[in-house]
Amino acid sequence: MIRVSEGAVFMMIQRRFLATGMCAAAMLLTVNAQEENEVADNNEALIAPVATQPEIKFASLVRVVNIHGLCEVNNPDIGSFKPVRHNKAYPMGSTFRTGPGSSCFLVFSSDDSAELSENSETVITGASKDGITCPILTAKLISGTLKTSLRDNLKGSTFNINTPNADIRKITGRGEYSLTAEGENKILQAATITGTASIEGPHYSIPSLQAANTVNITTSPNRSFSRLTSVSGDFSILLHNGTEEPVNFGMSPKAIVKIWRENAPVGGRTVISTLVVSPTGMARHRFAYAEGRKALVTGELVQTEQKIEIPDLPVLLSDQKKEKGEDSGM
Repeated sequence: MIRVSEGAVFMMIQRRFLATGMCAAAMLLTVNAQEENEVADNNEALIAPVATQPEIKFASLVRVVNIHGLCEVNNPDIGSFKPVRHNKAYPMGSTFRTGPGSSCFLVFSSDDSAELSENSETVITGASKDGITCPILTAKLISGTLKTSLRDNLKGSTFNINTPNADIRKITGRGEYSLTAEGENKILQAATITGTASIEGPHYSIPSLQAANTVNITTSPNRSFSRLTSVSGDFSILLHNGTEEPVNFGMSPKAIVKIWRENAPVGGRTVISTLVVSPTGMARHRFAYAEGRKALVTGELVQTEQKIEIPDLPVLLSDQKKEKGEDSGM
């Protein structure tokens, strides 16, 4: 039997204690290093710039698919109308038109397109800096109907439609926009199905048409008269009144806005007269002003609490001035 002295036992215990302590210290250093690395990674994540969504762009060429009936294109490089070819891409500035019972789809990207309905004509334009993509597209609608199928996340005035009546901007989602003739007058109908759009017209604007909103705009050839009728949905219209604060009217189905324009015999300034009629046929707003002359305004002529029906006639600014005994020189 081997005897071990108390001193030796003490030395053995001390060595084991030191070894255990060194292992614990090593483990502690390892844990601290891992925590420091994690903190550093988190700090780098906070400092690193957040990835931004790439700018949404269209192709610099217009591809035509799903051709039915007579569909033609006037390529600016050729200068005359020729039948379109399926899946062929055409340059910006091309004019597309369809005959009776005909239609085709104009493809602007993998996610954006528009159907050109029968008896329709449009010109697609866009400026490309790199020759591959276009940040903004504009469809000049000459006649007929254009049915859009665009992304809902388009930002700003990315896709627009120009017409003789008004400009339709900031178009997203699905919509139907048509331009027809009634005698000498042009009738623009803008209907947003699932998307949105805004309208800029002479002396008025519609900031936002939402889903299921439809407005009908009739304009005379020389823009001497405009008639806006709400067909469906509720939306706001801003009407210029000669001051810095336009009239904000809430349009609902059957509400009507009528705008007359006439050049003054003296000075040639445009005199604008506006009448707003509620869905029940009562006058809500009536005013006139001379464009560019803040002093020549009638102000509101209808008291909102008195819904008095008035004849369907324009307000004559000159008559208002004569009643006050003022000179109407403009």
